[in-house]
Amino acid sequence: MKLFNHITLSVMLMLPVLGLAQNDSKYGDTPEQQTLCKEALSVYKSYKKQKNYGEAYQQWKKACDVCPESVQESLYADGATFLKAEIKVAKKAGDDARQAVLIDSLMWAYDKRMELFPSTKKKPNNRCHTLGRKASDQYKFFKSEPEVAYAMFKESLDCIEAKSSASTLSGYYATSFYTMKAINKEDKVKGAEMKTQMLTDYLRLMEYANTAIAAANGKEKTINSYVSAKENIEKIFTTIAKCDEMVPVLQASVDASPEDLNLKRKVLSLLVNRECTENDLFLPVATAVYEVEPSAEAAYAIGMGYAKQSNFSESFKYIEEAVMNCDTCPEQVTYLLKAGQIASALKRPSTAKRYARQVLAIDNASAEAYMLIGDAIAGSSKACSGNKIGGRIVYLVAHDYYAKAKRMNPELAKTADTKMSNMQKQFPTVDDVFAVGVNAGDTYTVDDSGSCPCNGESTVVRVR
Repeated sequence: MKLFNHITLSVMLMLPVLGLAQNDSKYGDTPEQQTLCKEALSVYKSYKKQKNYGEAYQQWKKACDVCPESVQESLYADGATFLKAEIKVAKKAGDDARQAVLIDSLMWAYDKRMELFPSTKKKPNNRCHTLGRKASDQYKFFKSEPEVAYAMFKESLDCIEAKSSASTLSGYYATSFYTMKAINKEDKVKGAEMKTQMLTDYLRLMEYANTAIAAANGKEKTINSYVSAKENIEKIFTTIAKCDEMVPVLQASVDASPEDLNLKRKVLSLLVNRECTENDLFLPVATAVYEVEPSAEAAYAIGMGYAKQSNFSESFKYIEEAVMNCDTCPEQVTYLLKAGQIASALKRPSTAKRYARQVLAIDNASAEAYMLIGDAIAGSSKACSGNKIGGRIVYLVAHDYYAKAKRMNPELAKTADTKMSNMQKQFPTVDDVFAVGVNAGDTYTVDDSGSCPCNGESTVVRVR
């Protein structure tokens, strides 16, 4: 029993020593090398904390000389930071030769990091993350060779997908664009194939960015970086995406995954943002999304789709849904105006006027609302035929509203002038007004007892 305890105690006492020796072995093969390596690492990191990157770079080179290659990943991560700082110094000094050497060293640091630390506990795909960083600098320093950086970005992106950095997402799309342009000069067919790939890549990249933003836990700097990446991707996309080219690609994606609601959401957003709604894809996708997730935005999009097909009855149904589901949303005025305009197209002047009045209750300076009321009244001469001056009274009142819209918004002047001219052609004659004891220039209040939408409106009598 005593012998067992003695042996056990001896082993326990040795464990920390063995552990220490094992930990120290990564710093070198001999105690001397281990000491030199630890000191070199400590010195350069001390300068790094002070943000004295110039001195840190000098001490970092010493660490590279005395430490084993695999001492720690930070040796290469820090090295990239210092080398980029030195590249800026060389560029500012106009030293192109030194700049070229430093850029080569930067690429070496990335390669070593990927070779020695392809996987870590925190990042099983560490090589892919590092490759994305290398690609960003490859593109930065070798703009004339976008295809090289593109290949790196693509490998990194395919590997880690939504965990890609913001710079990888935007860099991938930028290099895709310039690689596509270069390919297109040599081979139009392959250039067209890559353009098609870019159209579908857009959806994937935006999804990855949105996923990253959702996972950022409110970190403003991270969120802003992905928002910026999305804006950069959007700018490139708008330069290549024409509706007629985009729809077949999106249609093929939907056909390949007909049950993928997430895909349909993205396709719908893309079609709406690009105002690409006059096609056979838009309405089925919009309706499918709306049935699962009814919203004012989706209802409005569907309503607009039907309006462009001149199916105003179906359009009005969805536009009214948008209005009802948008009590105080930012698009409320837009929805109300459109509901009124569709009602007017359906020859429902009282409904059109009601929606216009709702707009004016929110924005009493809405020239579009006054124009809408003019349209509603102009189309209701039959409803006002019981009036003493007959249905022609509506043309006087409509003219007043068009004139008011013109005064409020000069941009509507041309449209308003055309409508006013048409109204003047329908004004009552001198005989019409004389027959009811009214003279031109008199103020007249409409008092028809029927459904005339301008009941109670006052206007100055004019004749043609």
